[in-house]
Amino acid sequence: MLEKYRPEFFPEVAKFARKCGNFFYVKLIIKTHARNWLPGECHVWREDGRIVAFSAAAYLNPDDAWLWGMRVDPDFRNKGVAARFTRAQLRVIRAAGRTWAGLNTLDHRKPAPTFRVMEKLGFRLEGTFADDVYWRRPKRVARPRLTPYRGIFGQFVELGLRVYFHQHPGWLSSRLIPARRRELNRLGFTLDGVPLMVRRWRYVEKGRPNSGVTVNLFDRPPDLDSFVPRLLALVPRRGHMVVNYPAEWSREFRAAARAAVPNMRKDHGYWPSAWRIYGKELK
Repeated sequence: MLEKYRPEFFPEVAKFARKCGNFFYVKLIIKTHARNWLPGECHVWREDGRIVAFSAAAYLNPDDAWLWGMRVDPDFRNKGVAARFTRAQLRVIRAAGRTWAGLNTLDHRKPAPTFRVMEKLGFRLEGTFADDVYWRRPKRVARPRLTPYRGIFGQFVELGLRVYFHQHPGWLSSRLIPARRRELNRLGFTLDGVPLMVRRWRYVEKGRPNSGVTVNLFDRPPDLDSFVPRLLALVPRRGHMVVNYPAEWSREFRAAARAAVPNMRKDHGYWPSAWRIYGKELK
C-alpha cells in the first residue's frame, strides 16, 4: 500500500536504503521535496504493515512528472513490489493532472530486470543517453563565446528527439512538446556552429557557492577532437558541467575529453554514465 512519506518514516527507510547504494541520493530527494525545491512528494510502500520501498514523484512542469529514487528492501526484491508501487504512483501523478511520467535507469549491455518491469508497465524507451560530469577544464583553451540560437526546440524535434535533460536538483528529463518551446529556445546556443541547449545555475556545497552548467548536445559535431576541448572550457572554475548526448558517441567523446585534459580519469576530473530514459503517457 502506498503512503505519503513522513519524517518519522526516515529510520525505517534508511535501514534498507543504505543497503541499496547511493543513499545520499535518497536524502537529497527527501530534502528537495521537504524544502519545496521541486514540486512533488515522496512515497513509501508497505507490505504487511512494514515499509519495504521508497520512491518520489517530482512535478517538473504542468504536464510532466518524474519518478526518482526507487529503493526496494533487498528482502522484498523479485516479488513485484516495484511494479505495484509504480502503478500506485502513476495513479497519484494522473490525479495531480500530469499527462506523462518518466524515469531513468542505468544502461546495461545485457537486459536488466528493470527493463522488463518498464515494458510490463507500458513504459516506452525514449532514448539512451550519456550523462558525463566534468569538473576539470583543459589548459590553454580560451573560454568560447556562445552564439544565441532561438530555434533549438525545432532543431531537436527535427532530429526525432522526444525528451531533453535537466539536472538541478536531480537527474531529470522532460518531454519535447510545444508547451516547452519558449523555455528551450531561451536556452539555445551554438558553439562553432553546433546547436546546444545550455542551462546555468548556482548551488551551495559544503557552505561554498558553486556554479553548475547543463548541456544538451544532440547534433554530432563534425570533429569531436577539436570540439570537445572548447566545450569543456565552459566548465566553471568552481563547480561542474554535465553533458547529455547520445550514448553511441560516448567512446569517442570521452576519448577526446581525456586527450584534452591530461591525467583525467573516472572520479578524477569526470564521472561518466549512460542512462535509459523511459516514459509513459497517462490517459
